[in-house]
Amino acid sequence: MKDSWLDAKSERMLELLAEGSPSRVIARQMGYQEGTMRVYLHNLYKKIGVANKTEAVVWYLGKGKAQLAAQSAPAPVPQGTDDVLGDMALGEGLYASLGVMVHFTGPYSRVWEIGQRMAGHEIPPDTLPKRARSRQLWKALLEGDWVFGKRLFDADEAGLLRYESPSDAVMLALLLGAGGYTSAGERLAAQLNQKRKSGASISAREAALIAALPAAFEAQDREAISSLQRLSGERGASAVVKQLALALLFHAHRVRKDYDRARRTAHALWNEAELARQQLRAMGDRTFGAEPVAASSARPVREAAREKAAVAR
Repeated sequence: MKDSWLDAKSERMLELLAEGSPSRVIARQMGYQEGTMRVYLHNLYKKIGVANKTEAVVWYLGKGKAQLAAQSAPAPVPQGTDDVLGDMALGEGLYASLGVMVHFTGPYSRVWEIGQRMAGHEIPPDTLPKRARSRQLWKALLEGDWVFGKRLFDADEAGLLRYESPSDAVMLALLLGAGGYTSAGERLAAQLNQKRKSGASISAREAALIAALPAAFEAQDREAISSLQRLSGERGASAVVKQLALALLFHAHRVRKDYDRARRTAHALWNEAELARQQLRAMGDRTFGAEPVAASSARPVREAAREKAAVAR
């Protein structure tokens, strides 16, 4: 293969070619015009060093499939590392590495819920489905489940995400852009930007997040990565925007096999969750139940337990 790095879009095109799908079907599946799809296929043939569709299928069913499987294999965890969180993020995924702390990040987080209660606002029942959908989109972003975004986009015939829930539409656009669904992502981004020009919908920072994709996932493009880095630490940006930028940065570093930066990004997102947890404690919330026992008081607690047991006997 001329280029050892292929994005998710190229892999999907090869899969559909191997299934015998004609160009028009591939175009429909991936959200492109048929003419655009032919251009992408021609570029793909050049990238893997073949002349036509038949040779591409032969290459894919032969050595190509094995090479792509090796390319997308989980990142190896170096022996002897003490970075438990970073290694888990690379091996098990960003969502799994956050664990229960994931509830303190993203849209409609625990901080939002407690904030509503403290302000004396009742959460309307019709907000619950929207909140559940937002949390599902956030989970998909953390897991890198780009296919979920494309399926949701295809199923959203009425455009509810695009017109009734701009924040969800932003996350959907990010899933499409990061997953290589360029045409669908560009259509959604254009609609969101048009609404922004009219004084409604998404913020300038959210628009910048969308604009950075899918270039951030291309090995030769560093400007988009820099844009995500700025947004992840920009003063004045909302916590959700910073966390979205960090999630995308993690996946971009992982795709580029820049595992050290991916680990550091996982830690930065964990720190965001920890800040939210501290904020919740200041608000009087005890999400984890009783406070943990301090190390200095552990012995008296154990002694009290033994005395209690002795009395019981």
